[in-house]
Amino acid sequence: MRLRKQASRRIAWVVPVLSLLALAGCVEGPSPKSTATGAATAAAPDCDRIAGDGRTFYESNPTYTDPRDDGEDWSSSAPEAQGMDAGTLRTGLTKLGNNTSLLSVLVIRHDRLVAERYYHGRGAQRSDNVHSASKSILQALVRIAVAKGDIGSLDDPVADYLPEYFRKASSAKKKITVRHMLTMRSGLDWTEDSTESQVEKTSDWVRAILGRELVSAPGTTYNYSSGNTHVVSAVLQKATGMSTCRFAHQYLFEPLGITAEHWGRDPQGVFSGGYNVYLTPREMAKFGLLYLHDGKWGGRQLVPRGAVRAAQARTTEVDDVFGYSEGWWTQTISERPTYFAWGYGGQFIYVIPSADIVLVTSEITRDNSINKEINPGEFIRDYLLPAMTDP
Repeated sequence: MRLRKQASRRIAWVVPVLSLLALAGCVEGPSPKSTATGAATAAAPDCDRIAGDGRTFYESNPTYTDPRDDGEDWSSSAPEAQGMDAGTLRTGLTKLGNNTSLLSVLVIRHDRLVAERYYHGRGAQRSDNVHSASKSILQALVRIAVAKGDIGSLDDPVADYLPEYFRKASSAKKKITVRHMLTMRSGLDWTEDSTESQVEKTSDWVRAILGRELVSAPGTTYNYSSGNTHVVSAVLQKATGMSTCRFAHQYLFEPLGITAEHWGRDPQGVFSGGYNVYLTPREMAKFGLLYLHDGKWGGRQLVPRGAVRAAQARTTEVDDVFGYSEGWWTQTISERPTYFAWGYGGQFIYVIPSADIVLVTSEITRDNSINKEINPGEFIRDYLLPAMTDP
């Protein structure tokens, strides 16, 4: 959602603000006990109750409260116990916290949450819009659906699942596949942060998106589009016979101990594909850890290993810094390959396999005049990786 048009732009540091340290120390934080025991579960929500009203493509980004205290899902560890220098880490977190829109920073190493900071009154149970970071979640859901046999293959044409939208379509448009949509290579005309306003004026957003002109052959040209991923959500709902919200909670969120507090939905009842999903920072961290562990959680393979491999395999060199795969971004930092979920305004889930690290950040997006998106790559390069004492 609202992806920056030049992905490699640099964000300057802003005036320092007071930060709130969630736990004692740097912080000694919890690790997910569920990675070892599989104990964490979350109650299934009423997806109709938490759904958006279908009036606007992008919502006003309110903050919700997660009623579930997931403290028992985590155990504490000092940074030093996980091979990290607390002083270096603290210095980096303090500098990162100078950003006036920062809400949270979580650092997980060796399955232990070694640092957890909250700002501007936020805390572990405050749930905000993760924006396009949810495109990475959508990738997991589609891969699960393929493994279950609900979707035959990522190379299936979208028209196989949504034939009602292709009756008058050209033969070229009928060749658009699910993979093309996930990798932003559908070929459909789209200008991010602009076309959405046209789509939301219609009564059928999926029809409006698929009705866009085909400006390049499917599979040939990268063009970032939240329209693409919304269509993928429609495919998922048609293929599984369940809403994307319900499918996500049954096959992914509930085993992880995650419950979305809100999820957008269009006028036709299609849940937002890759935007308008609300999670807490710790829930974002659980999803990152799932991928760090090749899709396993509590001894159970929740997400196919192939999905994790695909997340790291860039299909597009977006610029000289970033690549794109299936709903995930890739970046090499200090010669270490990383891949990450990236949501508008600073919602990040970085996975650094060679360092056994997951980094999560969240930022204010309700007020665009406040938001100053951080550059996590600089924090990782200058502080997070140098803090490691057992590289």
